[in-house]
Order: sequence, then C-alpha cells, then structure tokens
Amino acid sequence: MRSVSGNRSRAVSRTGVRAVSAKKRAPSKIAPGRRGTAADRSFGRRMDRPASGFMRWVEEMREGSVGMKPFTVATMLLILGVGLYGLFVGGHVSSAAREVAFQGNRVLALAGFSVEDVTVTGRTHADPQALLAALGVTRGDPIFGVDTEAARQRVEHVDWVKSATVTRLLPHAIRIDVVERQPFAIWQRGGELSVVDTEGHPITDDNVQGYANLPFVVGFGGARNLHDVLGLIQETQPQLLPRVRAFVRVGDRRWNLRFENGVDVKLPEVGVEKALADLVNLDQTYKILSRDIESVDLRLPDRVSVALTADAMAERGNALAAKIGGKDGGAMKNLGGATTGAVKARFVTGGDNT
Repeated sequence: MRSVSGNRSRAVSRTGVRAVSAKKRAPSKIAPGRRGTAADRSFGRRMDRPASGFMRWVEEMREGSVGMKPFTVATMLLILGVGLYGLFVGGHVSSAAREVAFQGNRVLALAGFSVEDVTVTGRTHADPQALLAALGVTRGDPIFGVDTEAARQRVEHVDWVKSATVTRLLPHAIRIDVVERQPFAIWQRGGELSVVDTEGHPITDDNVQGYANLPFVVGFGGARNLHDVLGLIQETQPQLLPRVRAFVRVGDRRWNLRFENGVDVKLPEVGVEKALADLVNLDQTYKILSRDIESVDLRLPDRVSVALTADAMAERGNALAAKIGGKDGGAMKNLGGATTGAVKARFVTGGDNT
C-alpha cells in the first residue's frame, strides 16, 4: 500500500474518501467528581450591562462631580411649563381654538352648511317667538356653530315647556321637539296668580283668567299638595267638588275648603276622609252648608264647631232676648247684647285659623 508523503495525519480509505483524523482533546484540569470554578462557569454568559444615565448621575452626585447640564435642562423645562400655564390660564389657547373653530364653521357655511330653516314640534301653548329667541340663532348662521345642549337648556326655561330636544338636520335645518306641561290649577301665593301643573310647577303667569275653570288653590305648599286632597274628594265625596270655590293650604299642614257661599270648612291634618263624610252627613241632615254660617270646624274627631255670621248671631241674640222679656227697655237692650255674645261663645271653639 502506497503512503502519502509529507502528511502522516491524512489517509485515504478504500473508497477514495480522505479521512481526517480527530484531534486529541486536551486533558481536563478539573479532577473527576469536582465542580468547576466561578471563572470556568462564566464562559458563554452575557457581560454586565453598563450603568444607565440616571445611575451614572446618582454616582456623580455621590462623588460631587455633577455638571451644570441637568440643572440647565430642569430650568428650561420650568420656564416652558410656566409659559404654557400662562397661556392656558390667560385664555389665549382657548381663544385661539375658538377662533379656529369659528373660521372653520364659516367655511362650512359658505359650502351650504348654514341655518336656513327651524321647525318646532309638540307646541300648543308655548310662544313660538319665545322659542326662537331661546334657540339663539338667525338665518345664515353656521349650523355647526349651534350649541344644541345650551339651546335645549334655554328652551326649557320658556313658559309651558317641560322638556325639549334640539337637533341639527344637515345640511341647513334645526328642529325643536318640545313636551309641554298640562294645566292643572290656578295657584295664588303672595297676591300673585300662576297656572300650575299636577306637580305644582308654575307654568305661566300670563292670561290666568283664561283658565278660570281650573281648581283654585291658595297658600304656600298648596300647589304641590293639591293633587292628593283633590283626588281624595273625587273618590269619596265627588258631590262636594262643584260647590268648592277654593282649596286653602294652612301652615303647609292641612286644608280649609271655601265653598261658593263663603263657608270655610276646616279639615284636620289626619282623618280627612272621615271629616268629609261627617260634613256630608251634617249637610244632608241640617243643611249646614246652606245656612248663615261662617265656618265649620272638623279638626276634632269627636265634635263639630260652628261659627255663625255676624248677622246671624245678632238675629239669634235679639230673638233670645225677646223671649226673656222685661219691663225696662234699657235692660232688654243690654240683655240682648249680652245674649248675642253668649251665642257666639256657645258656637265657636278654638278660634284660631291654624
């Protein structure tokens, strides 16, 4: 077999492929059964990351070798912050933004997006001119410049309007949808008259005389509480309603009913239903609401007090004096006057209007 000269480490196999002899691995310096040192284990690991700028700055602060650059940057940021704060507080930024928006709306208006028509739905009593004035727009205004929320709030302050919705109908229309309050009664307080709804909310002070067919309520707290007493009378004693001229709220605690002939019926704070039934029974038996009576007091559950009018008391006193008789006319006159006072005391108890 022929050998290759000059290279003893190479050999040719029978197939003609040159075989490369494996290099001998150097013997390990670590004894069998022992772990390598820290230097040996660090092979193939990442190197430690360099310190960040902040950490270097902290280290420089510790060493006392900090330069002026950080303080210069902080001063510039402070000046910039103060400048921005002044712009916002002074309104310059918002003013500039409003001006940009205004100019943009003008451009859109020239392109056809302007208010040309206003429609109102749901209106029966509300003044249309007052609604337009509350809307606060004129023909030709940029339609995107209309603040619909602010306009809605203004419209809801118009008489008769309970709620409203303001909507843009692009490209050139505004629609106002209103829900009106329903008239329920006429409320007198402090000498002023107003039409109110079932919640006692004043609707309008104009043309009150046009709603004379509505119930008339007097006194503070009367408007918001009328619905309860009116409903009770309608359910239990509806025959009384046509004869009641006014519902008078006393001390925001109870009611007086003033009838068409001027009789005041004082109802209690509690037990109103029973008091109304007693009143109807008395009227059916004694025609108490058709006599010369000033007031009927039903505030006490076990008794009824009646106050006669001045003329009725005088007539009753004179009749009582005539029955007694006497020889001295002056004595008769004095007796009649004293009897009148006695009649008044007999029929009136309590005396206050609370």
